[in-house]
Amino acid sequence: MNSNPEEALRESEERYRTLVDSIDQGFCVVELIFDERERPVDYRFLQVSPSFEKHTGLRDAQGKTMRELVPQLEQWWFETYGDIALTGAAKRFQNRAEHLNRWFDVYAFRIGEASRRQVAILFNDITDRKLSDDKLRESEERFRNLADNIPQLAWIADAGTDGEVHWFNKTWLDYTGATIEDMKGSGWRAVHHPDHADRVIQKFGRHVQEGMDWEDTFPLRGKDGQYRWFLSRMKVIRDEGGKVVRIFGTNTDVTEERQTAEQLRRLTAELSDLDRRKNEFLATLAHELRNPLAPIRNGLQILRLAGDNAAAAEQARTMMERQLEQMARLIDDLMDVSRINQGKIELKRERVELAKVVEGAVETSRPLIEENGHELTVTLPPGPVFVDGDPTRLTQVLLNLLNNAAKYTARGGRIDLRAELTSPERERPAEVVVSVRDAGIGIPVDKLPTIFEMFSQVEGALARSQGGLGIGLCLVKRLVEMHGGQIEAHSAGPGTGSEFVVRLPIVVEQAQARNIGDDDTRSPRADLRILVVDDNRDTASSSAMLLKMMGNDVRTAHDGEAAVRVAEEFRPQVVLCDIGLPKMNGYEACRHIRRQPWGKNMILVAVTGWGQDDDKRKAEEAGFDRHLVKPVDPQALMTLLAGLNVAKA
Repeated sequence: MNSNPEEALRESEERYRTLVDSIDQGFCVVELIFDERERPVDYRFLQVSPSFEKHTGLRDAQGKTMRELVPQLEQWWFETYGDIALTGAAKRFQNRAEHLNRWFDVYAFRIGEASRRQVAILFNDITDRKLSDDKLRESEERFRNLADNIPQLAWIADAGTDGEVHWFNKTWLDYTGATIEDMKGSGWRAVHHPDHADRVIQKFGRHVQEGMDWEDTFPLRGKDGQYRWFLSRMKVIRDEGGKVVRIFGTNTDVTEERQTAEQLRRLTAELSDLDRRKNEFLATLAHELRNPLAPIRNGLQILRLAGDNAAAAEQARTMMERQLEQMARLIDDLMDVSRINQGKIELKRERVELAKVVEGAVETSRPLIEENGHELTVTLPPGPVFVDGDPTRLTQVLLNLLNNAAKYTARGGRIDLRAELTSPERERPAEVVVSVRDAGIGIPVDKLPTIFEMFSQVEGALARSQGGLGIGLCLVKRLVEMHGGQIEAHSAGPGTGSEFVVRLPIVVEQAQARNIGDDDTRSPRADLRILVVDDNRDTASSSAMLLKMMGNDVRTAHDGEAAVRVAEEFRPQVVLCDIGLPKMNGYEACRHIRRQPWGKNMILVAVTGWGQDDDKRKAEEAGFDRHLVKPVDPQALMTLLAGLNVAKA
């Protein structure tokens, strides 16, 4: 230790100056200047470090006042340093020096007694760091504004936290109804569906630990307690060295997309099934239409060879009529389904007695039932029961059900038709319940929901000789519903038989109903001049032969132009005209005839394979009086001719 006081002081000052000169921070000692009211108004630089100028840009500051160097310096600086000089309380603060447009981190403390009014100031220029912090803050603010306004649920977790999330966006909080404090750490697990939580959490944690991106789909619970499906994606954020520093994730609501995909998958499956059933239907249709052709062809050969064998000829005719009726029924069913689908079928409603409907269906179905040796029992309620409906269509419903039972029941089986009345209830009127039960092949339980759909076929039914087209039950259901009723199918499975139950509202007022199925007993006309027009020569000649056998005078034509020419020469009272004709179609031929004075009073009947309501409308607009659908029932034709009021020319 130096014993010389002056030497010791000199050494101390050297150490002080060495320290001041060596530090990189700015340093200065100032003396505060107060006005007469003891307010700090300036300060003088007593000492400055070599780095002072680098930090402030002020040159030759020592010995000068701050006002001399920066006249517009903010008063705030004087008041801050004046307070330190008077109170002795050191201060550390960050502030922007407007005159320098720089930011400083400042530490200031008093030197000596308050009477000296000296303050030492140690400061760092933090402008670059401050600008960087501001940019970061602005960036984070932009990020949060963006993240809080995207439709996705978003979240952030730091690396090495085993998946503990510390930030959630507003969309997440709005959806879950939770707060950030609720969700922080592992609180987010509470909104996961319990059936998926373990799998999701394990997979998420493994990807976090391994620093791998992650994607998964799972349901999350909303504040309403309902779960919606979300596609979750996690992105690992790395620094320049490749170290994982942050994990960012989003959850996108894909509930509608999943529902749409499921609907599309279901629709695709339904379309595939419908296409399969359509193909089966077309194959079955070809089979069912070819079946009657063989006996009809055989019958024609029998008639050709029968000679005087009247019994053989009669048997052949009966067989051919039966097969022709079968073909007509198939085509009628197809037409009826088409009309219903287009909303063009109209019911001819009347008050009809149920017993008459049952009687008509049973009588029509009886040949098929007896052919298969079945036992049929019919049980009806005591007394008459009336329904408001179309008697022909209701008979068609029960006929279809009886024919199905006969076709799908092994020979010698039992078929029960039972009708019962139900009492009216508060929400249901009085009904009649008609059931048709058989002991046949039954229906697989999984087929019951689709048994009434178009082209639906029960497996095993196709192997039967009269499997049908798969449209009968569809037609039955539509007709029953058009009558305000319902139909159900019941079966315990293959080999257990089936039961079809039809519910129809009844007419409470028991009035006498018109009998259905009454035959028109009028005798056929045998004194008419008739022109038959058809480009199918066999159809034209056979129809002409039938009409001649009734005693009519008949001519034929095979195209539209010939029809007009023959009509002008022959002047028929009735023209039976096909529509699809060469040279001039049936509509044009009809219009041409109607324009002639001799054709105004003729009865023109369209005979065609087209039987839709629109076809009937076109025929009427062309001038036809009647419309018949091929193949024409001879009895129906005779009934039509018998009722015509024709001119006697």
